[in-house]
Amino acid sequence: MLFDPRPKVSRRDLYDFEEELKTLSRYLGEPLTVVSGLRRTGKTSLVLTALNESDKPYVFVDLREGFASWRELYSLISRSFSEFVERASRWGKVREIFLKLVSRLRGVSVLGFEVSVNWLPEKRPLLGELFDVLDEVGEKTGEKVIVVFDEFQRSQGPVGASLHGAIAHSYDFHRNLSFVVTGSEMGVLYGILENPENPLYGRAYLEVKTRKLSREESLDFLNRGFEEAGFKVGNEVERAVEELDGVIGWLTYYGYLKVSGRGDFDSVMNEAVGLAKSELESFLARRVSRRYRVVLKLLAEGVTEWGRLKRAIENYEGVELSDRVLYEVLQGLRKHSIIDDENKFTDPVVKKAAQLL
Repeated sequence: MLFDPRPKVSRRDLYDFEEELKTLSRYLGEPLTVVSGLRRTGKTSLVLTALNESDKPYVFVDLREGFASWRELYSLISRSFSEFVERASRWGKVREIFLKLVSRLRGVSVLGFEVSVNWLPEKRPLLGELFDVLDEVGEKTGEKVIVVFDEFQRSQGPVGASLHGAIAHSYDFHRNLSFVVTGSEMGVLYGILENPENPLYGRAYLEVKTRKLSREESLDFLNRGFEEAGFKVGNEVERAVEELDGVIGWLTYYGYLKVSGRGDFDSVMNEAVGLAKSELESFLARRVSRRYRVVLKLLAEGVTEWGRLKRAIENYEGVELSDRVLYEVLQGLRKHSIIDDENKFTDPVVKKAAQLL
């Protein structure tokens, strides 16, 4: 269903991303592919659909919540390996080979289809050893194993650097592994890949970018989705197209709630804004400077010109503000793809949410 709010896994539910899907499918098996785009523009759906169509074995590691410790990272890997084992029956002897190899590693226990990886320093396997196992699975089956890290920019700090180093080593020496990383905070993502001090620096990668839908595509998507659900809706669709600005995730969210009987467009929009606001609050909670909140509110009110913005912050705080401080805040928002180079919000729903901060 087009309005299914979960990531899509098949071509029939993936709306109008034929070129991106064709390109990504061609890149699967290459050492490193980067899938980037604004949040809610279909990156995860694109990746999962390409993987399922390819029928290649894959491990999918969801980094959306991030990690700050070995415990958190290895818990994510344990969950991803367990999911890998559950679906491995479709790939011949992959399950049997993987379980046999991974159970030999120190700190790894297998119970049925559940794989648990110990995170204690004296017991945990090295990340490189885990990649060794997947590489050997690929070698024994004659099929490259795809390893996906979704929202890769969340791999920060010392543990993140260790992950980057392990991927870089695998890139160089594992011929049966292929990495795919996705990211919606493009400045942060490319800051990792293009940082000369990062282990991944200098590794060539292929690239696929998602996009917003055009006005015509947005209208077609909603009409087709409502027709598929057998739901009649009036002129409200035009308003949804105008206000949701081609972000397919929000268009899907609107269609899903509308079909579920959650009220008119305003009611649905209020729910979407509430969700976006909670995400903004989470972002702000990780920032040291309180000025991010003030700047977001001002930008949402249309104060985007440098001089006006600087004066407005100074009036709010009662102190003079240096150009450097304001520049760093704006750069931080750009790195996380919240605003563009013209200080405009990249997502209309996030803009409405910022007005409520």
